Amino acid sequence: MGNENGTWIMHGVAADDPQCIHTVDEAIEYINEAGFLPLFRNDIPGFSLEEQTIPEHWWSGDPEIDPWEWRAVIARRRAALYGKFFDGKAGFISREWIPYFSNFRRDGYDFDSLWDDEKATRRQKKIMDLFAEENSDDELFSYELRQKAGFGKEGEKGFESTVTNLQMLMYLCVRDFRQKKNRKGQGYGWSVAVYATPEHVFGYDHVRSAYNEPPVESGKRIALHIMELYPDASASQIRKVIGVQAGGTPEKKKPEKKADYPQNLFRAMKLNLKSPTEDQMMGLEFAIGQLQDDQREILRLHFEQGLTFREVGEITGISGARCGHLSRTALRHLKQPRKILWIKEGYQGRVLKMFSIAEEARKQFIKEGKAVQAEMMLKSPDALSGITAQHARLLMNAGIGNIGILRETMKEDFWNCRIPGIGDAIGRKLVAALYYSGLIDESFEAYKEEFDKNYYYAKRARMREEYQDGQS
Repeated sequence: MGNENGTWIMHGVAADDPQCIHTVDEAIEYINEAGFLPLFRNDIPGFSLEEQTIPEHWWSGDPEIDPWEWRAVIARRRAALYGKFFDGKAGFISREWIPYFSNFRRDGYDFDSLWDDEKATRRQKKIMDLFAEENSDDELFSYELRQKAGFGKEGEKGFESTVTNLQMLMYLCVRDFRQKKNRKGQGYGWSVAVYATPEHVFGYDHVRSAYNEPPVESGKRIALHIMELYPDASASQIRKVIGVQAGGTPEKKKPEKKADYPQNLFRAMKLNLKSPTEDQMMGLEFAIGQLQDDQREILRLHFEQGLTFREVGEITGISGARCGHLSRTALRHLKQPRKILWIKEGYQGRVLKMFSIAEEARKQFIKEGKAVQAEMMLKSPDALSGITAQHARLLMNAGIGNIGILRETMKEDFWNCRIPGIGDAIGRKLVAALYYSGLIDESFEAYKEEFDKNYYYAKRARMREEYQDGQS
């Protein structure tokens, strides 16, 4: 489509041309053959749906013949991904090529990691927050998206350009075109774009299935494919169509920042500790030590050294998106009640408190006339029958230094899932060891979880319902 002497001209073919596309099904077949296709004419001759269709049929309003109507049909059928993917202009990407565009355009980042690395704008985040976590499968009319993200007369400016940029980066797409509805549920007016994430339309696993290859390789795939289809296309024309990677837009150089450790980590954990004591710092190190190796390394590089997730990925050999995901997982683990107490109370403070808990249990057994059980409260877990030194080491690494602390820990819901290396099998052995030593009975929470499967599944279901109620 071009403007010639003030008149918009459609560039297409005659109805009897062998290359002419007459129906939406033929259009879908052509898109799948090409792999990806702009809607309108662009710098590469022939590389558009416009140039393969009958000009007079455009905007006729007849979905049988109007290519403008086909875009809605294709998006609605999930026959291809539709959005502004080509130099800020509309077009289609086939299912086969979605992973490569996502990997290249995002540069290996999911949006949260892009924001954490300060490569996304505040306006972009306001929009993408509406599709985050439990809202990841939402579909929003353009006017809803504008309103909920705070754009408008009294709010943010640049809504259209921000949404276009997010589509170019493959974080958003057009899911459908639908009419607004009145209070009676009746449609009225022009159809409006409905936005969603590519993951919602084609599935999380498929969209990100090329994340295992370097983003630049995905970009080369796309460029070589265009060169095969249109050998006369110049390098500059291809670059313009392909676009830039996430964070690839030239930016003003920012001054280097020193890592504000550990305050930056505390802020990420939403923990208010302005002046941590030496003991609290020891507790932080102990809690971090309970994380997985890759999580620990990423936290060190990102928070202590101040590296972006992309830079962390270059060091670790993991994509920036994966680094961001592992960082957020590590933060969730650090915020668990068991681990965060080591930070709040300090290492020595927590040790003393846990030993006092064991001492209280010992006194209670003495009152009950159970001298043998009382004596075991302050012993190492490997004093239990059937417990190996390896099992005891795993417990010690989690700060469970004696049997009394272990017994107290077992009062927590699904306690064995919260300790690195202690799963169902080892957890069952530990529960059985305490049971046969007379330290717990059938009424003990851990015993019911391990040996009463009806109770176990009912409790799981109840906790899941409580979680879902809390999210609603």
